[in-house]
Amino acid sequence: MQQGLGSSTWWEEAEYKQLETASLRALFVLDKLIKRDIAKFQAAWTVAFPGRLMCEPSQIQPAEATRGPWLVILTRMGATWSAPQLN
Repeated sequence: MQQGLGSSTWWEEAEYKQLETASLRALFVLDKLIKRDIAKFQAAWTVAFPGRLMCEPSQIQPAEATRGPWLVILTRMGATWSAPQLN
């Protein structure tokens, strides 16, 4: 099993490259996370946004997820941080 989310390939997908706004790119990432493991995503969402249930992915407004909630969600979903590789 690969370590982390395997998100490094997401940025090369044609669908992602066509997205012109940060909001659309955020929705793309959120959709990937939900499809990866909805139960884990809902648990991460509960920690990132205490007291706010996420019943439907369409309820998510990307602008609401500032740096703090993003870090919580990504970390709880299994993201690992690595330094960029320089050639």
